[in-house]
Amino acid sequence: MKMNRLQEAFTKGQSAAEYWGVMESRLGNQAGRILIKRPAKSFDDDAFRGWLMFIRAYGDATGIGNCAACHRMPDFTDQARHNIGTAKAPIETPTLRDLHSRKSFFHDGSAKTLEEAIARHVENGRVARDNKRAGVEIAVGQIALTENEVRQVAAFLRSLESVDRAKFREYLVDVVTQPVELEFSD
Repeated sequence: MKMNRLQEAFTKGQSAAEYWGVMESRLGNQAGRILIKRPAKSFDDDAFRGWLMFIRAYGDATGIGNCAACHRMPDFTDQARHNIGTAKAPIETPTLRDLHSRKSFFHDGSAKTLEEAIARHVENGRVARDNKRAGVEIAVGQIALTENEVRQVAAFLRSLESVDRAKFREYLVDVVTQPVELEFSD
């Protein structure tokens, strides 16, 4: 984000939808041009697409992760409690940094893979939309991802490692350019 001069964190009081609007506008101005730089190592095309879905808060198809509604940049948590349909009581939003080293996911370890955890969020979103399940927050009901998009969001999440300044400098030096496409599945 820093290397592309994109908004790195939410501003005070900014919603996930407002953040996506800013990013969509900025990226939309670059659509069709190869202007986005990304680290050559650890952040491939799938991770880039996953990042777009992670921050996408609205739309009329899939590709909507709405993840940033609770997992706000730069720490990827809002440190608040939410009912996402996976526990009897609201649970605190965990950080998403350094997930590549985890062996299980969710508060109870019930998801064995990152893809399984994301797919459960997607299913809870579908149930919340279709059945208006009481207690599940509206942000969950906005999640709409295909199986391939789940895989791409997982690729992005695996790239969220904590790095020191030296490692960050390496990422800045070894970059590739990424075409910007804001098209999502139907």
